[in-house]
Amino acid sequence: MTLDLDPGTAALGNPRLIEAIVDEMAGGTISFERFMELALYHPEHGYYRKPGRVGRQGDFLTSPTIHPMFGWAVAGWCRYVWQQLGEPAEFTIFEPGAGEGALATSILDWADGRDEPFRAAIRYVALEPNSPGNDTRVEWRERPEAPAANGVVVTNELFDAFPVRLFDAGGRGPVEVLVRWDGERFVETPGGVASIDDAPAAGRFEGNSRAYPAMRALCGLVERGAVLVFDYGYPQEELWAPWRTTGTLLCFYKHTAHEDPYIHVGEQDITTHVNFSDLAAAAEDEGLVVFGPVPQSEFLYALGLGQLVESARTDMGEYFTRRRALEQLTDGAGLGRVRVLAAVRGFDGPPPGFEPLP
Repeated sequence: MTLDLDPGTAALGNPRLIEAIVDEMAGGTISFERFMELALYHPEHGYYRKPGRVGRQGDFLTSPTIHPMFGWAVAGWCRYVWQQLGEPAEFTIFEPGAGEGALATSILDWADGRDEPFRAAIRYVALEPNSPGNDTRVEWRERPEAPAANGVVVTNELFDAFPVRLFDAGGRGPVEVLVRWDGERFVETPGGVASIDDAPAAGRFEGNSRAYPAMRALCGLVERGAVLVFDYGYPQEELWAPWRTTGTLLCFYKHTAHEDPYIHVGEQDITTHVNFSDLAAAAEDEGLVVFGPVPQSEFLYALGLGQLVESARTDMGEYFTRRRALEQLTDGAGLGRVRVLAAVRGFDGPPPGFEPLP
């Protein structure tokens, strides 16, 4: 089908992607989960197929793109795990959803300048099918070849970009949201009633059925070591709290947040908050011990980012750059709301950033 989008509907997004979605609908409906999957991950026209989506010139910022010191903190955390495992000769860092490699570069730069034995042990594997970066120290792969004997899996805002099922809860129970094309734009229509344990009694909410198996798979990548997760989200009782009646779905287009996934299709990010109870259960089912989640602000301060800012006072330009970055990384209305969860196997915890407060 060829769609003739008039100027009034030009904001709908990439015409080729819209045509592909409408063709799949074949005059009927698809689930919101499938709509989100096509909008973000269509093999030719999906949002995550285009370069430059993250950063000041893109649609949103992530912690690794704010300043390298986020990666320096993660590098120090990974070195702690390496030390707890007895400083093995090979230590693999897997990063699923590595994007263009900002986090990988800052971790490896820190290790290059701070700890030669640790750097010599690191094998950095970025799992990224879309637009791999240019850092030659990194192995760029679409999927892992085999688990590592010792290592860490680091994910930053990975799970919140998974396609989700969307529901409207009411008297009949959770009604799944379907999507159809009305000839001019995408619109929602009610589907069947789903059976979901402990589902909210009223309002809109999301269900991320892919997070649990993905977390189990990531835990299986390291025989000894840890999984470190940074993501927006809450434990289930908070995520599905009775007062949260509009869900958590957000879209980001040119650094503007809004709640309409049916415009800028293929040209904007679509995200929802993660159910950390699912991630914790998955890690525990794989035999790992879970710590957190804790706020990113608390985690980064515990790892010494405040001191890292103060150490730059001999160069006032760098000092103010770091101070501004720290404010962004720990902002309670922004990236500071990211939660951090760790799951470990092969050594005793808690690891840095998860110690009980005095």
